[in-house]
Amino acid sequence: MAARRRGRAAGPDAAMFVDLGFVLALVAVGAFAAWPIYQTWYLVVTVAGAVAIAAGAVLVGRLRGWSWALVSVCAAAAYVAFGVPLAIPSAFASRADFVGGYRDLVVATVGDWKKLITVDTPVGHFQTLLVPLLVTMLVCTTAAFSIVFSRSRSYGALVPIMLVPTAFAIVFGTTGPGTSLTIGSFRVAALTHTIVGVLALGAAGGFLVWRGQHARTVALREAAAASGIRRPGGTAVGSARRIAGAVAVALVGLAVAVPLSSTALEPSQRQVLRSAVDATAQLGRYTSPLTTYRAAFSSQPDTYNAPVIRYSGDAQQLGRLRVATMSFYNGQQYTVLPNDSDRSSAFAHKPQLTSSSRAQGLASLDLTIGSGFDAALGSGVWLPTVDGLTAISFGGSDVNALTDGFYYNDKLQAGAELHKLQAGDSYTLLAKPQSAAGQLGALSPPQGAVPATADIPDSLTQWVQSQNLGTGGQALTGLIQRLRDRGYLSHSLVKPTGTDTWLTDEGAGAEFHQSLAGESMDRIGALFDDLLRQQQEVGLDAAPADLVAGVGDDEQFAVASALIAESLGFPARVVLGFTLPGGDADAAAIPACSDGVCRGKNLTAWVEVQAADLTWVPLTTTPQSKLPLSEHQITTSVPKLPTQVQQHVATVQPPPEANPTGGNRQNNEHAPQAAAGPAAWLPALRIGGTIVLILLIIAAPLVSLAIVKLARRRVRRQSPSSAGRIASGWDELVDTAVDLGLPAPGVRSRVEAAALYSAASRASDSTTLRTLAHGADEAVFGAFDPTPDEADEFWAQLDEQRTRLAAAFPRWKRLLALISLRSFRNRGGDR
Repeated sequence: MAARRRGRAAGPDAAMFVDLGFVLALVAVGAFAAWPIYQTWYLVVTVAGAVAIAAGAVLVGRLRGWSWALVSVCAAAAYVAFGVPLAIPSAFASRADFVGGYRDLVVATVGDWKKLITVDTPVGHFQTLLVPLLVTMLVCTTAAFSIVFSRSRSYGALVPIMLVPTAFAIVFGTTGPGTSLTIGSFRVAALTHTIVGVLALGAAGGFLVWRGQHARTVALREAAAASGIRRPGGTAVGSARRIAGAVAVALVGLAVAVPLSSTALEPSQRQVLRSAVDATAQLGRYTSPLTTYRAAFSSQPDTYNAPVIRYSGDAQQLGRLRVATMSFYNGQQYTVLPNDSDRSSAFAHKPQLTSSSRAQGLASLDLTIGSGFDAALGSGVWLPTVDGLTAISFGGSDVNALTDGFYYNDKLQAGAELHKLQAGDSYTLLAKPQSAAGQLGALSPPQGAVPATADIPDSLTQWVQSQNLGTGGQALTGLIQRLRDRGYLSHSLVKPTGTDTWLTDEGAGAEFHQSLAGESMDRIGALFDDLLRQQQEVGLDAAPADLVAGVGDDEQFAVASALIAESLGFPARVVLGFTLPGGDADAAAIPACSDGVCRGKNLTAWVEVQAADLTWVPLTTTPQSKLPLSEHQITTSVPKLPTQVQQHVATVQPPPEANPTGGNRQNNEHAPQAAAGPAAWLPALRIGGTIVLILLIIAAPLVSLAIVKLARRRVRRQSPSSAGRIASGWDELVDTAVDLGLPAPGVRSRVEAAALYSAASRASDSTTLRTLAHGADEAVFGAFDPTPDEADEFWAQLDEQRTRLAAAFPRWKRLLALISLRSFRNRGGDR
């Protein structure tokens, strides 16, 4: 105890100051390395707070003589107390958010490590993503300060401990190499990462060299004091020689390490945790917004005039509001997400959008959700944004929830809001106004683009070829214009009623013609069938009014225009949205929003085609409504079928043996046999049909039970998450065993259940069953979710084991298992 007090009372020496300097130096290197991840000056507050908490906890512990366990508890308590202001600046939005921030802090301490690699960098101070950095810095500095202030001889442990923050920044960092530096023929790739590596390893090497030299000096001094023999001191020349040698070795090391690290950090070879994580938002369950397009033009309920969204600001500069961008056509509809979602269709958190500040030269638009938002846009998950979006900020009491629910796709220039939008929710968009598109006729497709052939109706291809306009941008714009001129606008199958509908807005003389919904190949093919039929009837050079034949609205004509562009080799996509005042819509298009309100009647769809410079150029596709549908098209496509009334006249039927052609009686020997044939079979058919019906009634519950089991297996196999698929797969194996008559797991673990089932069936593989049990435990309780490939492999092995498990039982037992109800009962104990 006395020695402990003397050690605690001893004052600081040079070694302690060097140790502290090394710790703070690597804290600074770790913060510098983490800057590309966060790129917010709040990082300085987080790191400084972690160092202050660690230093305070260790100093208090040293003064009071606490053990390392009490010091750790003190640091953890300070972390809980000060973690919210240090790492969750969004909690300052309101008092409720600040109180809720402590709950978020606890959750983020465990869960935000994975979340950090699913959000696109820079993450800023988005949500609670500074918490992993705070935890890393706090744990490392607390351990390091404990070693320093205890004057432990295990100073070497400071090196791996304080390299952890730098490793954290590298592992959780960006996949890109960053900037490079070229000096003559010498190129340093990934300059930032190279500097971080040199600083961290240089500081660690210098610290170990100095510490070793210092320990040698202290040992010599103590030996001289004990023996009385004094060692002559070194000369200045010797000291200079040692310093020069150390510098030379360091320079040689840099000359070798820098090129090697630059090569290792090339973009094609750099792999971090973020490389293996796809940050796609799960939006596949939402229907394509284009399929509900006509709901915006309904008069019952009146979504046609209902305010969908209100706006104010620089609407003239921005031109259009984008609700959803649909780039994937599957032959049935255009969708926002493809069937096999990839990085090009990934919606992800974009902290750089939600944390950017207002910059000069940006247009600003304030938007407020209106009462007709859900009715006009279906699910309401697609958030209206603009081209060139650089920042978005939400307002109101749900600002944090709306920010958390916002996802964005840079390639599609489309946003989604998974937090349910309510009327009155508001947000502000900052965007760089896009330059006006050049001459549309001068467009050319991107290099290497190939005309699409799949999912293109034959009638569309025939119509395009019959126009004789060639290829390229001029042909594309000419074809789309002809399609619009020869189409007729109609939004419904039934004539709208009321005084303020889309039909009355077309003018007093507007005619109503039925229009089928849908955008499948059949619907688009029928549209071009009408155009081809009318063109063949009147000739290609007929008057424009005689060629009007296709009926539809933006849903059909936008899709048709996109498919025309694809057939010419232009990548195309359909965009649903609104035209703002000052937009480039023409007189034939859906009217633009006015008076600060976008209503259902302003919802429109247009096509964007990709040019050779990879920019997307919008094209209006709304059909005209001034020229009426041609009379020939009306008579052929909507034929009039008058009802003919037939007079019923009583007639006298001749007797069976009478000859209807004369008065003589007919002696027909074949007539009795022909009549007797069906009569003889009728009783047999009745009896056979009755027996079959009884058998079907008996078998129906059994077949239904088998179908229910197949459906259950299908649902389990198609679980949204890989972990859920694996856990459900194990349940499927257990249900198979239970239906075969084996006992339920009860309180047994999965491994114990695997041993039980392998013992009951000689055909099963005990090793594989045990591996499957471990895999299910890892999927449920592991720190990381399994990959889809691992889930597929799990199910492949599972199916094999289910088959082998059943092979040990007789055929009749396996048949009874198909209709057994045992697996639907409670599996809480043995049965």
